[in-house]
Amino acid sequence: MTTNETWKSFEPDSYYRSFLDKKKRPDGRGLTDSRNIMIRVGTVTTAEGSSTVRMGHTTVMCGIKAEIATPALRQPDQGLIVPNVELYACCSPMFKAGPPGEKAISTSQFLKNVIISSGMLDLTELCIVNNKYVWCLYCDIVCLNYDGNLTDAALVALVAALQNVRLPATSFDLDDQRLQVQSLRTVKVNVKAFPVASTFTLYSEDIQLMDPTAEDERQGNGEVTLVLLENDSVCTTHKPGGRMISEATLSTFVTLAKKRVHTINRSIRKALSET
Repeated sequence: MTTNETWKSFEPDSYYRSFLDKKKRPDGRGLTDSRNIMIRVGTVTTAEGSSTVRMGHTTVMCGIKAEIATPALRQPDQGLIVPNVELYACCSPMFKAGPPGEKAISTSQFLKNVIISSGMLDLTELCIVNNKYVWCLYCDIVCLNYDGNLTDAALVALVAALQNVRLPATSFDLDDQRLQVQSLRTVKVNVKAFPVASTFTLYSEDIQLMDPTAEDERQGNGEVTLVLLENDSVCTTHKPGGRMISEATLSTFVTLAKKRVHTINRSIRKALSET
């Protein structure tokens, strides 16, 4: 074991702080640098739409299955979308086998909130026959390897997979009240907004880390996630406790997030063009 490895094992806090004192992180990035991202779409052939996203060492896969369902009583003309995040024990020692944990549940709810607040989909366009049939999109997001910042990676995977979805064409016979599904002819889902999340770990009043790794998260004192649209407007802010932040710090976060929105969406469009 080298001297640095020994230092990291016995004094992880001191080891980590030695990098921050030099305005760097152990992985070589600056405090406000994002990790490289790789996006592929259409990676699950049995799904109506899918994607795989690798952000640093964090890797997630999103598969979207479409089923014909009965609409909710209060929204008879609206389809359904159900995001579900899975964090299995094999993706990190942090997670245990069994029912979904707090992080998986909160990330699923975060994605649901973003879908609504961003206006990503017009759910009436998923209606097949008012008060009878709608499309229900089950969006399963599985973390294959966890190294921090699940929220950002999961949202990228969801947005990319939705743009890859192809639904079977349908027709409804009014005379015999039968729904026909034409699997050989497909239609795209009309994605209307392209939200991008940018997460920051709060280490101290003067030090904040963009796109945190798992180590950054362990050393930090809370997180802030900003979700922006392509017009640079903020549609969602998520801060689950932790250190308070000043208005000036929040403004800095927004500036950094604006740059990332366009970078991420360009990467998604490039991946879609390669399918």
